[in-house]
Amino acid sequence: MIRKLFFSFVGIVSFVSTSNAQFEICNTSETIPELKLSLCAVVKTPLFHEPGKEETIDLFIRKFPAKEKREGSIWLIAGGPGESGASFYPLITKFKEIFPHLDIIVPDHRGTGASSKICPEQESLESANGIALANDEWGPCFGQMFGNIPYTQAFSITNAAKDLGILINNLSGEGKRYIYGVSYGTQLVLRLMQQNMVKVDGVLLDSLVPLQDDGDFDLSKRSQVTDKVGRMVLNSFDTINPKGVNLASRLEKLIERSQSDKKFAEQILGQNLSSILGMMLDIPDARNRLPSIIEGLEKNDFKVLNDVVQDITNFYKDYGSKYDTSPSSIPLVQIITASENNLRPGMKKVDVVEEAKGLLFTSPLPNLIAENKMPTYQRDQYFATIPQKMPPTLIFQGTLDPKTDYDGAVRHVKKLSKVGEVTLVSVTDAPHFVALFAQNSFAKIAAEFIEGKSITQTIVNDEYVALKK
Repeated sequence: MIRKLFFSFVGIVSFVSTSNAQFEICNTSETIPELKLSLCAVVKTPLFHEPGKEETIDLFIRKFPAKEKREGSIWLIAGGPGESGASFYPLITKFKEIFPHLDIIVPDHRGTGASSKICPEQESLESANGIALANDEWGPCFGQMFGNIPYTQAFSITNAAKDLGILINNLSGEGKRYIYGVSYGTQLVLRLMQQNMVKVDGVLLDSLVPLQDDGDFDLSKRSQVTDKVGRMVLNSFDTINPKGVNLASRLEKLIERSQSDKKFAEQILGQNLSSILGMMLDIPDARNRLPSIIEGLEKNDFKVLNDVVQDITNFYKDYGSKYDTSPSSIPLVQIITASENNLRPGMKKVDVVEEAKGLLFTSPLPNLIAENKMPTYQRDQYFATIPQKMPPTLIFQGTLDPKTDYDGAVRHVKKLSKVGEVTLVSVTDAPHFVALFAQNSFAKIAAEFIEGKSITQTIVNDEYVALKK
């Protein structure tokens, strides 16, 4: 659907620079309810942001005009780093309710969605598998990356932040300006703040990334973070409903069995049990069924496990399947991760396997980034530093976030608090992406922040993310 909408728009409005860009109706026949009446722009920004280099890339931006009397704008910055602005489309109706007086502006940052890609041909909306790479497109994509290394290296966090600065300064319109970022989007927003390119009235950060030099929580340690949170979840369930041997000890035996009993392993969808369980920590409904999964597996009953896996599959399918620009850009993830967010670039896949021993919950990410041979870019002066000054900032962090660890976020907040008015809202038991899973709590406090009210509720108990058995 987005493919048709995007190209219909391009057929009407020519590509323009940010200096004279204007939003136009994306498509008069648009049928996706949450996208109706949205406006679009495709603008050109510098590829390199360096003097003497004139090559440009195209950036796609979608705007949702304010529901009520307009007072300004808020920019929604997606995570990933490979996710496009489409990751916010299912939440747009909710965001309109939270920020009725603000234009909501959602860019596809460089390398994602309908913006210019690292592999322009293979990641095209018109390619065989859309912007997601098909199996036979990986080879040509790698050829593109290594065949034009300067172009590939230009897809950095710093350049993406400079894009964002240009867009905000030219497309925000009059009135107050706010920025919301989630996950990697928090890193991109903070990189923008480091460059001191824009003036904003407030920043909202959801699921804050750790400091780049925090060796306890960088991406190579994702399985350790996931396991830590998983064990916290099991301990909480033991407290809620004490029942003989604790759940962690029982699960440990099941993990060992899955590695030694071939018939048992075959019943677990042929996958690593700890990795399957790790992905359940992202979704409260799935996470709440862990005790039942353990009880079932102890009886050789795989139904609950299989049902939960299917529910997770359906959740992600329903969340973004109708948007052609939803698939994440794996090349962009690989480039940025290898260049800046992996503190152990020499790590081997055998090391990942060794470190995973004894873990009950794991993530596939460390294995994916190990032995990465991408044409990385050089870290610049912004790496592992913080902005010189922060505008009023509100940070939402789930205490059971298996991706951006709560303790890592607290460490980051302490440093940011030295350069501005920063408020941390801890959402008890919330996983990653508070605005999605604890919507009511997020809505209430975010609205108060935009209205200029003092945030007094810094520890939040939200029924939608509470651990239940």
